[in-house]
Amino acid sequence: MKYLVLINPSSHGGRAARVWRGIQPLLQDAEWYVLKSIEEARELARMATGYETIVACGGDGTINAVADGVMANADEKLSFGVIYAGTSPDFCRFHGIPTEPKAAIELLEHGVVREVPVLMANGRCFFCSCNVGMGADVAAAANRLRPWLGDKLGTFLALMRSLLRGQRWDFTVGNECISQCNHLLFTRMPYIASGLKLALPTLKDDEYAMWFVRNQSFWNWMKMLTKIYRGESCGELRVCRGTQVVACTRPVKLEYDGDPHGTLPVEISLALRRLRLIATPIKEASHA
Repeated sequence: MKYLVLINPSSHGGRAARVWRGIQPLLQDAEWYVLKSIEEARELARMATGYETIVACGGDGTINAVADGVMANADEKLSFGVIYAGTSPDFCRFHGIPTEPKAAIELLEHGVVREVPVLMANGRCFFCSCNVGMGADVAAAANRLRPWLGDKLGTFLALMRSLLRGQRWDFTVGNECISQCNHLLFTRMPYIASGLKLALPTLKDDEYAMWFVRNQSFWNWMKMLTKIYRGESCGELRVCRGTQVVACTRPVKLEYDGDPHGTLPVEISLALRRLRLIATPIKEASHA
C-alpha cells in the first residue's frame, strides 16, 4: 500500500468521518484506519511499515499526533500528508494544503515533498505554535465552544474570557526574566489560531520565533487584538536558535497545536530531523 490514512472520527463534530465516507473511493492504493482515540494516532504512525505516505484526516490535533509519529518512524523516507477536517486550518494555510477534500487528494497524488523544519516541546514535535499560560486556557475553552459557535466566534469568546481574568506570570527563558507576562508562545509560522496572525520575519531553517506580551491591561489588549487580526506588528519578538528552557515559580499550563500538554518547565528546540510534507511548491503556497 502507498498510503495509510488515519481518520479521527470525532474531529469537528464528526466531519472527518463524513469526509472519509465521501472520498474513500477516490484515493487509490490506500489503507484506511478509523482511530479509536487520538492517543493511538502517534503510535500507529510511529510503527507503520510498508507505506510511502502517512495521511492525517482530522484537525490540528490529529495532524500533530500523526506527524509526530511520522517523525519518530524508523523510515526516514516516509512522507506525511493531510486531508483536513478540523476547525482552524492554520497548518494547511501556511503550507498551501487545500482544505477541500478532493483537492487535498489531488495534492497527495501530484504534490511535491518539502522537508519542513519542526519544533519540539519536551522532546515531542509540534507543528503550529506552543503556548504558555493564557494560550492553554484559551485553547481549552475554545475547544468546548467551537462545536456550538463555530471556529472564529468560539475562539474569540474564549480569548475574551481569558483576557478578563487578567492573569500574569513571571517567566524565565534561558537567562532572561520576562516579568508580568500576559502571553508567551513559540512558533515558526504566523498563524496562531482562527484568524489570529503574527507579523513574523522570514525565518531561516535553524531559527524560530518567541513572541510575548507583558504588562497589558484588558483595554490595551483589545487595541492590540485588532493588530493581531490584521497581522500587524505588536508585542515583543525574539528570533531564537538552539534550545530555550521556559520555567516559572508556580504551575503554568502548556498547550500546543490546540491541545493541553501538561505544565512548565518546557524545553523548546528544533528537531534534528525534518518532516517530509506533501504540499504545494513554495512559490505557490500562500503565506499571506
